[in-house]
Formats: sequence, C-alpha cells, structure tokens
Amino acid sequence: MFCLTGWMQGECGKDHRENKNAGILLTDLTVTGTRTMSDTDLAGITGELIGQCFDEDVEEMGERVRALFQDRGYFTVEVKNVRLKAVDPLGIPRPATMEAEVAEGVQYKLGEITFAGYRAFDPDELRQQFPLKIGAVFERGKVASGLESLRKLYLTNGYLDVTFIPETQFGSNATAHLNLTFKEGPQYRLDKVEFVGKKESTARLQVEWKQDEGAVYDASYLDQYIKANRDLLPEGFTRGDVEIGKDCPKGMVQVRVMLDAVEDASRAPLKNVACEEKSEKAK
Repeated sequence: MFCLTGWMQGECGKDHRENKNAGILLTDLTVTGTRTMSDTDLAGITGELIGQCFDEDVEEMGERVRALFQDRGYFTVEVKNVRLKAVDPLGIPRPATMEAEVAEGVQYKLGEITFAGYRAFDPDELRQQFPLKIGAVFERGKVASGLESLRKLYLTNGYLDVTFIPETQFGSNATAHLNLTFKEGPQYRLDKVEFVGKKESTARLQVEWKQDEGAVYDASYLDQYIKANRDLLPEGFTRGDVEIGKDCPKGMVQVRVMLDAVEDASRAPLKNVACEEKSEKAK
C-alpha cells in the first residue's frame, strides 16, 4: 500500500473541472495492490494528482490513474475499486481523498516501430518523430508526442487528409512493438488567397501573406500569419474567421480571410470537394 497525504486545503494546483462550481480537490491518494513498483515511482504518480481539482467522476479518476501508469510503461495496468470520499461535503471544490487498487503488470520496453502504406517520407524520417529509443521504457506520453509530431510533419507538407492507424503488439519478453499504417491522401497546393473587406484594410494584409499560390500548402502557416499580424487584423479575429476550401481531386486549397462579415455575407461559401465525389460522377 502506498499513501501520499498532507495537502493543505486551498486553491487548485491545476483545475480539470468542467463545472467550476462543483467537483473535488484531491487531498490524499492511496494506491494498493502494486507488486514491483517502488515507492519513489508511486510517489511520482500520486504527486501528479494530489492538489488538483477534478470532476467528481470515479471512472474518470480511474482512467487518469491508468494513464499515469501507462506513461511509465505499464500498458496492461488494471485499475479497480476506485473510491472517492469527501472530507468537507460543503466545500467548493470539495476536499476529497481517493483510494484505488492497482495491478500494474509488466513494464514494457520498446521493441521497434514499423510503418506501412507511406510514400511521402522515408522510414528514417518517420522514425525520427518519436522520442523513444529501442529498449527504452514504452511511455504512453512519448508515443502520443511522436504521433503528434508525425501529424505535424504531414500537415506542414500539404498532406491535409493524412490518417494513420497505430497498432501496439506486446511480446512475451516485455517488449512493445508499434505498427503504423498510413493513408496519406493527396499533397495539396495553394490555389488562391482572398481577403474580404475594405480595400484599405486588406491591402497591407495581402502584402504580409508570404505563402505563394501554387506552392505546397503548409497547414501551420495560417496560425503563424495570424500571430505575426495580430496588430493589423480586426479586434477579436481568430482562425474561425478564415474559410478554407479543399478540392481533393485537384489537390488544391483556397483560403478566404474574412475581415468584414457584412461584405462576406453575400458570397457563396468555399466548397470542399472530396475525392470520392469525383469517383461517383465518373461512374
């Protein structure tokens, strides 16, 4: 059994609640049932939860504990008998203690990462997106970080429809193998950029747009553009004020920057044409 206590009642260290007028402030956490994990490692897990605020949801709390064990390579961990007990039922958030029974199972190490269905990048470049070496602890967080880095690699190089399916296989020798199957889709290029608004407000913003028409479309550029030109854009302007239309069969993207909602109201929205639509018309 491992118990970490002593959090003084006060404000949330981090607040994960959907309803800020309810929920719990976790003050104590007791974990029982582990067999191989050291008290130091357990303290690292419990320390990431104590002092934070959560919705009063037993299933959610169990999943949070499970994720923290998986972050340390225990991918087959079982979390059972999660119990929450309010210390002060009138508090907002309510100080509460938590107990959980955990069978951590085997700590897995990375065996290999393999790829299938790719063509845009070579395997070495795909592998470089993952901050995990063979033989290292198979950490859930680093796997997620690698998948996000992989997605960014594709999106910045025009593959806006990319999907990849990860499959994890656990070996009998405590190794985990990650297999990724890709569907890359077309590589999009920028067709045209349109600025909708009064001439005096669009002229400077057009000059500041640096992505050339006909070039491979970098999906991250729009956020960079908005950040760099915040002083020139209307107050309250967000990414939601930019309309993007994709033509999959042609592999082209149109961008419409809406600076004046009144002038934009009379325009037909940009179309998104899926590759499947072309196939249906051709039949």
